[in-house]
Amino acid sequence: MNSPGVEAMLEEANVAVLATVDTKGRAHAAPIWYLYEDGEFLISTGRGSQKHLNVEAHPDVTLVIDRRELPYLAAMVRGKAQIEEALSEDGWAAVVIGKEDTPRELLVSARAQLTAAFPGIQFEMRAGRQVYRGGQGFGEGQHLIAVFGGKGGVGKSTLAVNLALTLSAMGLSTGLLDGDLSAPDLPNLLGLHLEQPPRGFSWELMSKEVKPLSQRKRPHMRFDVEVMSVGFLVPERMAPNLAGRTMVSTLLRYLVFEVAWKADILVMDAPPGTGDELLAMASELPISGAIFVTTPQDLAQMDAERTLALLKEHDVPVIGWVQNMAELRCPHCEEQIDLFGTSSRLSDAGLPVLGRIPFDIRLAETADQGRPLVLGDPTGPIAYEFAKIGGSVRRWLAER
Repeated sequence: MNSPGVEAMLEEANVAVLATVDTKGRAHAAPIWYLYEDGEFLISTGRGSQKHLNVEAHPDVTLVIDRRELPYLAAMVRGKAQIEEALSEDGWAAVVIGKEDTPRELLVSARAQLTAAFPGIQFEMRAGRQVYRGGQGFGEGQHLIAVFGGKGGVGKSTLAVNLALTLSAMGLSTGLLDGDLSAPDLPNLLGLHLEQPPRGFSWELMSKEVKPLSQRKRPHMRFDVEVMSVGFLVPERMAPNLAGRTMVSTLLRYLVFEVAWKADILVMDAPPGTGDELLAMASELPISGAIFVTTPQDLAQMDAERTLALLKEHDVPVIGWVQNMAELRCPHCEEQIDLFGTSSRLSDAGLPVLGRIPFDIRLAETADQGRPLVLGDPTGPIAYEFAKIGGSVRRWLAER
């Protein structure tokens, strides 16, 4: 039983009890009891154990741990945030805070202390549309890499596929996410055609229920890379009907947060332009770093600059850029032929060149066959350039 007037004390201190979590990462929303004595809250887990807490000494987030019995944890957060839901599985726990405008810093701080208190448990913190799993947001030691281009037809999907396969060949657990919702090409580029594609939109996009990992949709596997795309739901000759920022945002968030990814690096193929999809990506997804791919010509780089400006507005880090179709080698004399005029726009903007992909008709041929060129010719010049790009990306991530 709580001591008389303790609710008033909590109201005055602007503090609310969030949850208790046991040693196995199981979160419990059931209220614990507490007393208020001499400026301190006396907290109990209901199992006979107690802990003193001085509210003034903990102005932001307090995780109260009592190890005299089974270690339990109580999270108290200023602003009267209340736990809405808590669920767990072996080695994983999710805590949903009901206050939608909970600052991200609060989720970061709370998760850090939870993880320190219960090592080995992966905590997923949620508040409104916010999801935080540690690290840059996608998970501790996990990264979301987005491939942008600005202009259509410059090779974003080809780069995303071959880069993901290259990182996988380097021993990294890798996934591919098709972020181009209007033109989902990744299944075709990988030759991944489902025998019986689902009918209609079977994904529960509008559900607010937080599902445990074991019940989340699993990505498909191809060439040891995880793959997820809207193209698995929409037949090739049908246009995806995805109208409005809300639908685009909801679907992208679903693909990132509600799919049971195991990959440490998730490579996302982004659409051209600066429309709803890119706005949602830049403002709502935990992108660790962006890669630009474009041809050397000035017009293509001008469009890429527009996308670059959008990413800078949302503080999205940029790893560098790749010149695609950078040159053509004469099949008779091996002389280098420049197909486009050369521009320095992106380099002048401070973006380092990660690699120069030569023009090779086999890139298009193998793409149509669903077998990326880095697999068909793993020792050729294309694979060599992708190895350079993959190495640069890996080193960049290692520094984060």
